[in-house]
Amino acid sequence: MRTQLELNVRRKGAMRGILTLGSLDPAFAAAQGVEGEMALLDLRGVEFVEPAGLCGLAALLEFLIPRSRLVGLRFSGHDVAAYLERMDFFRIFGHRIETNVDVAALEERRRGNPGTLQELISFHSEEEIPEIINRISEILTNKGYGLRERAAICATLSEICANAVEHGHSPFGAYAAVQAYQHIVSGGRERGRGEEVLVAIADGGVGIRETLSRNSEYAEHTASDNDALRHALKMGVSGTGEIGRGGGLAVVGQIAARAGGSLSLRSSSGRVTFYGDRTNSRNVPTFPGTFVRVSLPRKAADDQLPSASKN
Repeated sequence: MRTQLELNVRRKGAMRGILTLGSLDPAFAAAQGVEGEMALLDLRGVEFVEPAGLCGLAALLEFLIPRSRLVGLRFSGHDVAAYLERMDFFRIFGHRIETNVDVAALEERRRGNPGTLQELISFHSEEEIPEIINRISEILTNKGYGLRERAAICATLSEICANAVEHGHSPFGAYAAVQAYQHIVSGGRERGRGEEVLVAIADGGVGIRETLSRNSEYAEHTASDNDALRHALKMGVSGTGEIGRGGGLAVVGQIAARAGGSLSLRSSSGRVTFYGDRTNSRNVPTFPGTFVRVSLPRKAADDQLPSASKN
């Protein structure tokens, strides 16, 4: 017996062919029914993988592997698989899944780190976070972010990573991935105009609604997952109630919005995206944990259009 897991990868528009967290919604929904059989995930419609899609894929596999006899991935060609290998995906999952590509051949390719990415990394303790944040700071430095802005972004992302470790309490801890692009990946602007840094952090914990519900002060704000997510985006809101905590999501959301980007927060069956002047929310298939995606775009200098490249 085999369960086929499908994706929802857009065929038209700015986000065509890109693996995002939303692309995985049908797979997350189907994964809830997997009980011991083989699970096969079809990635043949994917042309491009962004950090959110990469962390989402990692979280999906962490959910599936303990529930499946075998998990298989199917690729079309080698470009996407080669990028996943570049981002250390197969180093983490290669021995736990079955694929239709020769992973050993991919590993033999010479590669260097151009200073534009943080490979997929699994972390379990706060002691591991400074190395991740230093790498993000290096990427932002390479993209021309000033010291004050860089310090604010890194401080808030450090708190988000700490929350992922503290509230994750899952076998895989938390995942993070970052990449800077010479073109806009998010759909909010014309793709290809300007550049963008994307940050994704995911954990497999109990979720934001349950975490906030432990604090009686927030009882009226946890009627639904989306209610809890909207409240979590407010300054000072923290499940622990500790003074000085709860600023990370609000601050990084404001920074992203000023840059013309966004902060997307997902947990359980809720998803909220903050754009500064508006907040969108919707119900989605259950995500096993909490997911944060930050988009930090920049306009092209002198309105030039850098050539859009693959991963």
